[in-house]
Amino acid sequence: MAGLIDECLLHLSRDLEAKTQTPESPQYKNQEKSARPRHTLIFLRRVAQTRDIHVLLDVERLALEHTLKYDTNSPEEKQSVTVALDQLDTCRKCFDSLMNNPAGYRENVDPTYSSKAREAGLPLDAAKEFFKSHATRLTNNLVSKASHVEKLLLRQRKENVAVMRECYAELQQKALGIASPKKSKGLSR
Repeated sequence: MAGLIDECLLHLSRDLEAKTQTPESPQYKNQEKSARPRHTLIFLRRVAQTRDIHVLLDVERLALEHTLKYDTNSPEEKQSVTVALDQLDTCRKCFDSLMNNPAGYRENVDPTYSSKAREAGLPLDAAKEFFKSHATRLTNNLVSKASHVEKLLLRQRKENVAVMRECYAELQQKALGIASPKKSKGLSR
């Protein structure tokens, strides 16, 4: 896991270096053609394929910290990223609680959610709220004046959030003893 995190830091710092070039510099003009952001994109895809929620959360935390430090242009953006980091911390606590004590989750968390606060029979807890709000946050960033490559990175991060959500739902189903729905590949007759 440490190797993936180190690789993420390396990719993010290289992307920042390319992004902070002045418009007059040749590096700036070649940024869209640069392989660096593509390497980051490939890396983010590899992280999603691990389906390891710890790695996914750690990489998203690094991306958010990177955004907070280098890419926020207004107090509103800074506040949004700060909220995302707080929600991510809460999500990690929910995940750790679910992993370390599934029986406790079943006894203490499950009964506190009404039928309206459920999705597919699973509680919409703080972790699921993070997944929803962060996916929305990333979608909102897609409509900004980001470059094509930056938009590809945002889309991949959004896909990684979807993977986290799936992994978390699987853990919830296991803890609550709910059978996971089978995905059909077509119409049955």
